[in-house]
Amino acid sequence: MSDINKVIVTGRVTRDSELRQTPNGTPVTDVSVVSNRIWTKNGERQEEATFVDVTIWGKQAETLSPMLTKGRHIMVEGRMKLNSWETDEGVKRSKLTIVSENINLTPTNPNPQGNRDNASSLQPVAASAASADDDAPF
Repeated sequence: MSDINKVIVTGRVTRDSELRQTPNGTPVTDVSVVSNRIWTKNGERQEEATFVDVTIWGKQAETLSPMLTKGRHIMVEGRMKLNSWETDEGVKRSKLTIVSENINLTPTNPNPQGNRDNASSLQPVAASAASADDDAPF
């Protein structure tokens, strides 16, 4: 049996993304997403924030980078990757990140009071790594 490395996370982007190029010209951008878990324990509201770093490659990075701004709610599908390095002082470090395979820009409500006048702006937008060579769907 083959192992499975698949993760889905929803949350808000914590800072604006910045598109860059690798030395061989491949577009890449990194974002951090905060996913909040809320539950009740002994009648008291509990909350836990989990911060996850996400790397987006290729056409998907180029297309989505301008839209991945602080506060934007997204859903990320991808695989976990362990990045390891050594500091200048010789200390070994590692960080678990998500390599994006698909990002969904989830609906946002410009008027939180529930006024649905702008209902057409509440449609989700998706960009799939599988269609990275196709034109953007929006």
